[in-house]
Amino acid sequence: MAFTNISSFLGPSNSMVECPPPDVKFLFQEETGVKEIEAHKQILAFSSNVFNREFFGSMKSENEIMIKDASHEVFQVMIECIYNKQPNWFDYDLEFLSSLYNLAEKYNIAKLKDVIIAEVPKHKVTMENVLEVAILAEKNTLHQPWSSALYNAAAKFFMKKDQGERFDSTLELFSPENTKHSLVIFKVMERIKELKSEKCGNCNQNPCVTGQILSTENFVAGAQVIARPSCQHSGLGKLIRFNQFDPSLIFCCFLNCNKILSAKLDDFLYNC
Repeated sequence: MAFTNISSFLGPSNSMVECPPPDVKFLFQEETGVKEIEAHKQILAFSSNVFNREFFGSMKSENEIMIKDASHEVFQVMIECIYNKQPNWFDYDLEFLSSLYNLAEKYNIAKLKDVIIAEVPKHKVTMENVLEVAILAEKNTLHQPWSSALYNAAAKFFMKKDQGERFDSTLELFSPENTKHSLVIFKVMERIKELKSEKCGNCNQNPCVTGQILSTENFVAGAQVIARPSCQHSGLGKLIRFNQFDPSLIFCCFLNCNKILSAKLDDFLYNC
């Protein structure tokens, strides 16, 4: 049975939910003084085998633990995620998420690591910060999935540009002040080369055909599409199959109503 109200255990007790008292306290020495986070050993142990060994292993566990390798803010977000209290990820930059990923790695919280990696593509990469993203990737090479996600984000920034603009943009990286980052820049170029040879996971094409009109040649069952204004239906859909009696028609599951409907093939654009 899922703990549907487990997030209420983090806050003060109220009449609606009877919460057991916390039995472990994490301490953080910061410039303004000592900050603390209270939690429940059993809840942490359920989420992390590292916490489980720390609290319920052969050695006697402490009720107060000083944390020296993470900030109070980052540790707080990790605890909130364990308690199913989802943060607004857009409040945190990639540097913060990197620290959070390192904590999730330390405490072996696989689900949290997956969530953090999934947030990378949602963060905006620009010409002003693309090298910083790649440098952050290189700093985290010991955490390969996280490093790879960051390198992908940097490479995909350039790949979104047309060929001419992509060439000019990448040239901007080769400036005298960036000489010390030559390895990082090389790895970005190498990742661009690797990604160019990969097919899109949605349209199964290389290059990706997002935004293009559906045709019999590029139809991929299971791909996500979006209806054009000319379509009698609207919104996002998932391709099912051709109409066996009329190949100009397809069956599509519209996600806004969860219904499978028939529509014209050219009424859709790929939405990758």
